[in-house]
Amino acid sequence: MGLFQTEHENVLRTFYGPDHAAYESVLESLARFLGAEVEPMSPRFDEEGGGIAGVRKALFDQGLARIPFEAHGGISLPFGVYSLAMELVGSADAPTAMSIGVHNMVAEGVFRFGTTSQKESVFSDLISGRKLGAFSLTEPTSGSDAKSMSTTAIREGSGYALNGSKMFITNAGDADLYLVFAKTEKGHSAFLVDRSTPGLSAGADIPKLGMRGSRTSEVRFEDCHVPSESLLGEDGSGFEYAKSMLNGSRIIMGSICVGIALTAYRKALDYSKQRALFGQRLADLQLTREKIANMRTEITSGRLLCLYASRLKELGLDHASEAAQAKVLSTEMAARVCDQVIQVYGGYGYTDSDVHRHWRDARLLAIGEGTSEVLRMLIAGKEVSGQR
Repeated sequence: MGLFQTEHENVLRTFYGPDHAAYESVLESLARFLGAEVEPMSPRFDEEGGGIAGVRKALFDQGLARIPFEAHGGISLPFGVYSLAMELVGSADAPTAMSIGVHNMVAEGVFRFGTTSQKESVFSDLISGRKLGAFSLTEPTSGSDAKSMSTTAIREGSGYALNGSKMFITNAGDADLYLVFAKTEKGHSAFLVDRSTPGLSAGADIPKLGMRGSRTSEVRFEDCHVPSESLLGEDGSGFEYAKSMLNGSRIIMGSICVGIALTAYRKALDYSKQRALFGQRLADLQLTREKIANMRTEITSGRLLCLYASRLKELGLDHASEAAQAKVLSTEMAARVCDQVIQVYGGYGYTDSDVHRHWRDARLLAIGEGTSEVLRMLIAGKEVSGQR
């Protein structure tokens, strides 16, 4: 079977009832393209440390970024369908999925908080793929503690002067538009900064353990002057915007990890049926079957929690805790599953990069967009305070 399987059909039927057939058609078409054009390229992206720009553009052309938006060129499908779509992309190539997921987080920020002019111009460019976005929050000395950022935006004439730097920025270097968070006199604010703006520069690519196909680097701002029209939403509201955008993105990062784990699991399952040990198939040994059962159960659990958080988002309900839960469970699950996949393969799992790259890709996502430790603090804080 291809990337889209019966389990996906059953999930769509369960969550979306009579509308499931139309959503199945969209996901089946996406899965066929991913299986033919993206999945075969994934090992090369990992080996060469780049090269995803072409397939990313092709996925934009197919309308992937348009799925969860209902205006200005969006397709207006449920967020849960987008979540499953990103699971499929994660199954085919995790770095491509992460790049698009971060890009669409920027698009959501413009869609939800931008002016009419920004929505009609910048937003349309983003969801069509004419422009690539980069979410620029983390700094060299402030990751989890984003409020302690040091990048400033000082009012000068009819605009602002940005000074500071951001670190570990996905899509940096390739991005056409940077959503930059900086401190103003009124607090933390967000700005849309074009790559051609004087004073903006992206550093060299940062070597990474995994997610090698996606570009990551530092972004610097040195007297980077932007007009007042670059301000996203209200001055001083940027931190609340960032938290809101991250809620949706955490669901998607969890879904990508479900996809990573699923691809690794399928490889291990197939290998266990072919590998002989002590005169029988590896898949027939009780210890292997225990691993298979545990991996399958964890993958299903991660997907369902991502879809539950997606459904809350669709209904306009508070989903901050559930989004955090989905990311914690799914990212840690993916690392465990991929570790067990390596164990099933034995020495080949440790030496064959096409096996261990899945663990390397998954490992990042328990750190980025909220570490598991910080997200557990968020979840527990809501439980203790009763803000549910």
